[in-house]
Amino acid sequence: MPFPGSILRAMSDELSELVARVLPTAVALHDPKNHSSGSGFLIDGTGHVVTNYHVVADCEPVLRASLPGRSVQNAKVLGVDQFTDLAVLELEEPPEAYVEFRAEPAKLGELCFALGSPLGDLRESVTAGVVSGLTRTIRHQLTTRPIERCIQVDCAINPGNSGGPVFDVEGYVIGVATAGRSGADNVGFAVAATTALTIVPELIQYGKVERGSLGIGIAPKQIELDGLQVPRQEVTHVTARAAEAGVQPGDVILSIQGTVADERADFYDHLGRDSIGKEISLELLREADVVTVTLTAAALER
Repeated sequence: MPFPGSILRAMSDELSELVARVLPTAVALHDPKNHSSGSGFLIDGTGHVVTNYHVVADCEPVLRASLPGRSVQNAKVLGVDQFTDLAVLELEEPPEAYVEFRAEPAKLGELCFALGSPLGDLRESVTAGVVSGLTRTIRHQLTTRPIERCIQVDCAINPGNSGGPVFDVEGYVIGVATAGRSGADNVGFAVAATTALTIVPELIQYGKVERGSLGIGIAPKQIELDGLQVPRQEVTHVTARAAEAGVQPGDVILSIQGTVADERADFYDHLGRDSIGKEISLELLREADVVTVTLTAAALER
């Protein structure tokens, strides 16, 4: 016998209403030439669609886009960023609805939902789960640099889901679905909304993301400071200009511009478009000595 007004029924109805609100923003993308497919979602009234770089890589500059209850239309690729696996397209026609990124970082254990077109033909599919991990670093077959600060989710992320939104209980996007772990169940990853909030505006305005380079390679390393094991970044190789400035392989970066770089992403934060042509200070640990060097950031070559 049913129990009217039960908590479970109220929760079920609320979740159904949530999905109904977000569903009109879902976009199924298809490239007829390569027979490839993926997902995306609308982020404004202009018709900008966010998806993954790997969804549009090697595709025609104009893809076909399907929205719930609307006729198929063209979607033009505006810009891509390989390092974060993000891309932005623009629809021919303005949308009826869109979603927004959440500025607050995802929280471990919070409920989340993935919306997309798994396997390319199961459009408007939704899966539920929780945020099961934070600040994951993942490698992708089309990126030359690991994607930093991804969130891990246990809602199903299958082929075709790539580029779709992962959203919270209020309908805000907390991540862009990008990959599932092969050989594992319910281990999926999404580019964090906090990353997209930085990258997407650049893709819309410039069509690409410019970054600075100091001419050094880095890798994570645990070191002992004041009797504690702490994460820092070790210099793995240097270019001629970095060597001339005084950087050596094996140096450990204690800080960049006076800020501790626990993670690689902390280091890269200081090398955005605005850093190009500016002097960047590094505090280095070289054996038992602390050395400070200054380098001029150059534009990162692709």
